[in-house]
Amino acid sequence: MNDFLMHQAHPSRQFVDTLQTLGMPNAIKNVDTAIDLIPVDDEPVPITINESEYTNSYVCSPYTAYILYAEEELGLIKSSTQRAALKVAIKAADKILKVAKINRTLSINNWLVSTNIPPNWSAQTIQNLTTLLLRRYPNHSYSIRSLNETHHAELMQHLKQAGWHLVPARQVYLFDNKQRQWWKRSHTKRDQSLLRKTKLIKVSPEMHCQEDFVDIYQCFYKLFIEKHSIYNPQFSAEFLHAMHQSGLMEFHSFRDPTDHRIIASIALFTQQNIITTPIVGYDTSMPKELGLYRLLMAVLLKQTYNSGKAMNLSSGAGSFKRARGGKAALEYTAFYCKHLPFVQRIMMTVFAKTLNLFAPKVFQNNEI
Repeated sequence: MNDFLMHQAHPSRQFVDTLQTLGMPNAIKNVDTAIDLIPVDDEPVPITINESEYTNSYVCSPYTAYILYAEEELGLIKSSTQRAALKVAIKAADKILKVAKINRTLSINNWLVSTNIPPNWSAQTIQNLTTLLLRRYPNHSYSIRSLNETHHAELMQHLKQAGWHLVPARQVYLFDNKQRQWWKRSHTKRDQSLLRKTKLIKVSPEMHCQEDFVDIYQCFYKLFIEKHSIYNPQFSAEFLHAMHQSGLMEFHSFRDPTDHRIIASIALFTQQNIITTPIVGYDTSMPKELGLYRLLMAVLLKQTYNSGKAMNLSSGAGSFKRARGGKAALEYTAFYCKHLPFVQRIMMTVFAKTLNLFAPKVFQNNEI
């Protein structure tokens, strides 16, 4: 194999090449960002570079994640008193974060999906990376998403020691790869029984054809965009097909035996030996008795169990995930701002400290 082919084969380069070939608007409709690769420990790592873009998807806009998405999720807060207080807090944070220019940021290891699993970089690597970024991008803050104490305790400690802020982002649900007690849960067993008995046609990764990705796009859009939030990344059918072709994502779907449409699909994306699920979708107009979401979770848990890998099942549907053995963990985004003007630094410090005081309890009490 020549050097060019070896260069092309790296997953990070495949990902960036796909986005550059399709063009960002054709790949992810509501993402406006510059994307590039940066060397970290001699490995290419995708980065996104933004200036403001305040209506971007949360996958590359901290403002959207902490303000616009938070506003949408106020309805999930159980206490009316807490909900009213948070509404006021979000309005105040809106002004603070704009003064802090939070969206002028460079996001490291950003695959533009809900969960990016970073490598467990050493303290020296963090120091080298920060030095490189300061030289190349002196006017941006730097951020790393999807950090949790279970998988990244050492990395989080290295970041704190290097002067990065750790800001709570959401609560996620983790499935371990050791004792795996979750496989023995009664809900998990009932889901596996449903998987065995379903009359729907199970479509394994290699059985998908290009036309299926129009259906998969529709399934994802109905669930994650129409039902949940317009700020979730709006992937196109072309992008999803490209992820399938490259092997970066492993799609498992269910076909309706009457009209042969894909009516439910999930994509597995494995990084650092941890499975994540950036794509989950189903036709929300189909009868609930089909148990489409349960079927997708049954496939996911079976694949996870058979692989022996750990799994990060992202946020949301907390009671459902807990019932199947998911362990709640706080997820953080790390920000580096030490080089920025005084006002921006102070605003980000205040924001980080405030969220660390109040956000964990809000996330835990409301399963956000």
